[in-house]
Amino acid sequence: RAEAFDNCNKDTNNEEEKERLIATMVENVVGMLEKLHVLILGPGLGRCPLVLEATARIIRHAQHELGLPLVMDADALFMLTQPQYAGSLLTNESLVVLTPNLVEWKRLEQTEGLVLPERTCWIVEKGAVDTIRPANVSSSSSDKNPVGMACNEKGGWKRSGGIGDILSGTVGTLVAWNRILTEQQNNENNNDDGNKTGPNDLPLACWTACCFVKRATKLAFDRKKRSMTAPNVLEDLGPAIDEMTKEMMDTCQTNED
Repeated sequence: RAEAFDNCNKDTNNEEEKERLIATMVENVVGMLEKLHVLILGPGLGRCPLVLEATARIIRHAQHELGLPLVMDADALFMLTQPQYAGSLLTNESLVVLTPNLVEWKRLEQTEGLVLPERTCWIVEKGAVDTIRPANVSSSSSDKNPVGMACNEKGGWKRSGGIGDILSGTVGTLVAWNRILTEQQNNENNNDDGNKTGPNDLPLACWTACCFVKRATKLAFDRKKRSMTAPNVLEDLGPAIDEMTKEMMDTCQTNED
């Protein structure tokens, strides 16, 4: 990838060299995909055209060959606004979660020819209240009973750069757990008719991830106040998950009693 960035900076017109660099990047990544339960793209990706083209080919392989769930953030969202990728990159062959902030979502909405999978794509729109909804449901929908969820968990009072990366990673973790549990359930039930529970559970997985990160930002801000940075949030992510899991278990126990 560093070699690809060097060539982007040189603005080389050698098409054979560009193709060699792209093919090398793809080859280095696709061999690892079978070991993954989810693929997270975007944080730290950059906007070098060669890297974006390699990323597009990796996405196609992940979806078409492996049915691998995708979580896309940051520059991966920028990639979807580019004409060569907007209309044809994503398919219904695997679950897709996009995690844009308000500006990124507006940019996606304004992208001419953008096609998002109707059956398998979900949007996690970050904000004071994170919202989780299908890609085919507008954020400005006036429906009194919209399909989706909202995370009202209270977060910290500071927005530090990098928190979005933590959220995309946390969403990816919960999506992976969801996939593992879905596969186990389908195997136990000998479910050979193709019906999967994953898409139905996906909003809950995304909502849980949002709650975890919101709680972590609150814990980090309570400790660090205005000096809080994203690494502080990461430090508190584990304790936040433990804390919220205990609260959930206590609630379940109380309801059973």
